[in-house]
Amino acid sequence: DRVVPAHSFKYAATLQEKADKTNPLLIRIETKSGHGSSNLTKAIESTADVYSFLFYNLGVTPKFQK
Repeated sequence: DRVVPAHSFKYAATLQEKADKTNPLLIRIETKSGHGSSNLTKAIESTADVYSFLFYNLGVTPKFQK
């Protein structure tokens, strides 16, 4: 890994401390990633994480069609 995850955790903790404590933060840690173009699977996983975070924090309950 190019950056030790501990640095990301420290950064997120600093943001939590300095920012409005009522606003949630999303942190994503990816292992075995590098500088190159991302593949489709990683893009889908990232998008799913963001939507899940948004839905959870906005209280959205998806309605599935049968």
